[in-house]
Amino acid sequence: ITNVTVATGPGLFPVAGFIPAGGTLRQRRNAGGIDAWGLEAEARGRLGPLDLRAAAAWTDAEVDGGVSAPQLTGLRPAQTSRFTATAGLGWRPVEALALDLSARHEGERFDDDLNSRRLKAATSLDARAAWTIAPGGELYLAVDNLGDARVQTALSGDGAVSLSAPRSVRVGVSLRR
Repeated sequence: ITNVTVATGPGLFPVAGFIPAGGTLRQRRNAGGIDAWGLEAEARGRLGPLDLRAAAAWTDAEVDGGVSAPQLTGLRPAQTSRFTATAGLGWRPVEALALDLSARHEGERFDDDLNSRRLKAATSLDARAAWTIAPGGELYLAVDNLGDARVQTALSGDGAVSLSAPRSVRVGVSLRR
C-alpha cells in the first residue's frame, strides 16, 4: 500500500475535484509488490576507552506494479535510498559521564512513486552527554542535527522543499527502574 499517482493537472477528477496545472493526484492503493535484495553489515568494537559502532546497508529495490499499478513496474519504491550508513562513537571519561556522537548518511532517493522528484543525499550528526545523578537516573543534554544539515524529506511539483527538523537541543531527565 503506497501513494500512487493517478492523475496530473490541470483537470477535473471525480475523486478530488479540480487539480491545477502542475498538480498531482495521488491515492493510497495497493501497488503490487516490491522485489528487493541487498547487503547489510554492522560492526561494534572498543578502541581503548572508546566504543565504536558502524552499520551500512545497500538495497536494490524495484516495484512490480502488476495489474494494479503497471505504471510503477521497474521503478524504485518512493523514499528508498540505495545506500544508508550510520556510525557512532561513545566515551566515558569518568564513570558518571557518557558522551556519544552519531552520524547518519542517507543516499539519494525519490520523493514520489513515479521517480520524477529526486531527494538529495544528506548526512547529519547527533551528540549527547549524560550524567548519572542516581542509580537508574541521568540528566542529559542532546543536540540533534548538530551541523544543521538540510535533509530533504519531500518535494512539491512547484519546487518547494520540505526539510527534516533543523538543529534542536534537548535537556532532560531519564529515570529507569
